[in-house]
Amino acid sequence: MRIFLPGLLLLANSAAVSACPEGSETLISCTFKDGVRTLTTCLQGEQATYVFGRPGRQPELEMKRDVRDVDMTPWPGIGGSIWEEAIFSNGNVRYIVYYSLSKDPGARFPMEAGVIVEQNGEELAHLRCDAGSVDSGYPLPLFDAKVAAGQVYSLETGQWE
Repeated sequence: MRIFLPGLLLLANSAAVSACPEGSETLISCTFKDGVRTLTTCLQGEQATYVFGRPGRQPELEMKRDVRDVDMTPWPGIGGSIWEEAIFSNGNVRYIVYYSLSKDPGARFPMEAGVIVEQNGEELAHLRCDAGSVDSGYPLPLFDAKVAAGQVYSLETGQWE
């Protein structure tokens, strides 16, 4: 059974929350609250997916988007960490999935990540990934996929054109 909402595809018979499917690349994935919930974002060709929920169960939220419809903020090349964001939208709700890699060689957990949920610009939730559970890194393959799809990132405006 499939339920279509504007820009959102929910698969009622979809696979349980897990790692990215074979043939796809991980964007940012991790666990929350000692593994109680999992976030997996993947890239396969021109499709990016966002899957959130309890491991081994049906996803609580699953989105599949064309890479042109997933916003991305690439690392600007400065600062004490390397970071990027992938932004999945569902109506007026944005899911800002991010990672940050500390340049400090002494950092105990140099990789941090999470998801910020916003509605109409107001933060509804900020979930931080469990330490040591983050699978990601610079550069996200989403940047190259967006370029391959004909988009250009403007450093001046911070927007994809």
